[in-house]
Amino acid sequence: MTHIYRCEREDADKMNPRKRSLTKRPPGNVPYVVDNLWEWKRPDGYPCRRHAVFASPTPELAKESAQNKGKVFTVEPKGHAVLAQIPQKDAKFHPDCTDVKRKLANLMMRNGWIDLPMEEKRIIAPLWAPCLLRKEVEELFNIEPLKSIRDEMWDSITFWNSVKIFKFGDKLPYEEGEVFFEADEWLLHPAET
Repeated sequence: MTHIYRCEREDADKMNPRKRSLTKRPPGNVPYVVDNLWEWKRPDGYPCRRHAVFASPTPELAKESAQNKGKVFTVEPKGHAVLAQIPQKDAKFHPDCTDVKRKLANLMMRNGWIDLPMEEKRIIAPLWAPCLLRKEVEELFNIEPLKSIRDEMWDSITFWNSVKIFKFGDKLPYEEGEVFFEADEWLLHPAET
């Protein structure tokens, strides 16, 4: 059976079972504008990264990506769960994190938006705010000046092209890729080392 891992504080398994987070969390490692564009293009049925639990395919990668270095646990999603994996060991290494930002900046410069007065820039400023909903991003791209670049920006987002959905226990799609999932609840078990 394939395992996925998280590194958390030593007694993290005492909080079992954990429930799905209803609160959105802004990303700590991906620019807000990129996160908003990813959410805007997220396919139906794929886990929302803002509510997701993040894990790694190996104990070593779990330690490397942990915010709080502690103990490595195996993760067991329970109930309805949607698991996904990307090829990069952390989403911050996805090319969109630089390419999409650069594309947006280039389109803004090409269209003279960089030189607009602050009052006009305020129209598009929310795109850089944390945790916009898909419909909020769509609303922004339905007003000028973003309306004229909507399709070009949509086509430039590649994150979801390589995301693979898998079932818990199945062989992971990628050897080193970041795992993220939403589940009704999930458990931590001390990993065997």
